[in-house]
Amino acid sequence: MSKTWTSSALLLPLGQYFGTFYPKVGASERFQRVRLGPDVWDLDEQRFVLWALAHSTADRQEEQVWSLASLRDAATGQLPGVDCEPLLDSLLAEGLLAEVVLDTPDAVEFAQRHRLGSRMLGLGNSADEPWLWSIGFFDRPIVKVTRTVYNLWESGRSGESLWSACQSLAADERDTGGTDPELTDPEQLLTALLRALHPLLLASVVYLEPQP
Repeated sequence: MSKTWTSSALLLPLGQYFGTFYPKVGASERFQRVRLGPDVWDLDEQRFVLWALAHSTADRQEEQVWSLASLRDAATGQLPGVDCEPLLDSLLAEGLLAEVVLDTPDAVEFAQRHRLGSRMLGLGNSADEPWLWSIGFFDRPIVKVTRTVYNLWESGRSGESLWSACQSLAADERDTGGTDPELTDPEQLLTALLRALHPLLLASVVYLEPQP
């Protein structure tokens, strides 16, 4: 059965989480560090909660486009009474969050300027579910994805842009005689990846960052 997606802009977190940082011995103040390209940002608790929520939440519906509105709704429970708008504005301005409208030139431009960082191990498929491919640790799969998303996850280790990865995979499919536009059209591959990203981001299987 096909799924219906809304036209809301997809909200994506950018950067790789680097853990907690205490500036000195015995300090009560702490920051959460996020690497974005060559820079490392020290986020206070409120800004970090919002950045983390941009990865989505465990109760996100599979068909749901995770948007700024979704994050705001989730933040009401975790940051009660906090005016999140100026914090979100700063995260967007600093490039730690980005909005992308699917199936538009804006999405292609975003993909040209960003790359997918891959984490964990590729575990392949199984005899029980040969149509699903696992990513995780030895004997501990964390997520299961389609072969297309698995291929795109693998491409993250190459350092090429999201768009270049989609173009390469589409060309490979055409070279082997494939005719399904969902596999041979790089724009459709990109849309499929962007729609599948949030569970991977939430599980820390991938991260997004600007191209150098």
